[in-house]
Amino acid sequence: MRKISLLSLLTLVAVSLAAAGTVGASRNTASAGGFSYCDNPTFPPMENTTKGGKPVGFDIDFAAALGTQMGGPAKYVFSSFSGLLPALGAKRCDVVISGLFITPDRTKQFPAIAYMKTHRALIVAAGNPKNITSPSGLAGMSVAVQAGTKYQEYLVALQKKEKFTLHAYPGDSDAIGQLLIGRADAVLSQDTEAAYSEAQHPGKIAIGYLFPTADTFGVYYRKGEAIGAQIAAAIKTMKANGTLAKLATKYKIPVGDVK
Repeated sequence: MRKISLLSLLTLVAVSLAAAGTVGASRNTASAGGFSYCDNPTFPPMENTTKGGKPVGFDIDFAAALGTQMGGPAKYVFSSFSGLLPALGAKRCDVVISGLFITPDRTKQFPAIAYMKTHRALIVAAGNPKNITSPSGLAGMSVAVQAGTKYQEYLVALQKKEKFTLHAYPGDSDAIGQLLIGRADAVLSQDTEAAYSEAQHPGKIAIGYLFPTADTFGVYYRKGEAIGAQIAAAIKTMKANGTLAKLATKYKIPVGDVK
């Protein structure tokens, strides 16, 4: 009887350990093929929300397609823009997908995989009444920008030379709103945002200056984690099979930007 009881006990322990392992694995969505991603939905057409609060945009569809390619779901996790990388570091999400530039200061902390090229733009009122055709033309102007962005960082440095008034707002759309009501003469954003806003407000805004140097959006992840190689392989496949090209076409983004 004692031998049978001991064997039964060992069997129960083994089953319990296996079950515990299964529960642990289910919590790690990245290891199961899917992943969670942090996003700040204030940068259309890359990401924004419907009136009902549903996240939509290129990055949202891109994340979903990426999850499908990797064999699992992509779980959206809201974050403030300035909190995106801190949230990644705190393991609130597996990756960050939120129209975030790949820059040396960011990649010192978190590596990133490129998925799209883009250009910064000075967005102005239609007809460019203030004749803003370069960053040096901002002197004496009122400029709006999304807070916590590389755009704001650039303008703060430029402001010391060009002497313009700078106002930062929570979202990119908020900055565009200031341009529409005449409280801002220009907004520093992206060509993708300019195209989206032009479509939303026909005949009211335009690009005054397009920066010649391209920026690159990237998927950020934590150092040493296998998900980086998995995402890199998935993006390579999605570029080859036309998935990213279809998404670019859907959001009226130049297909060449995702090749």
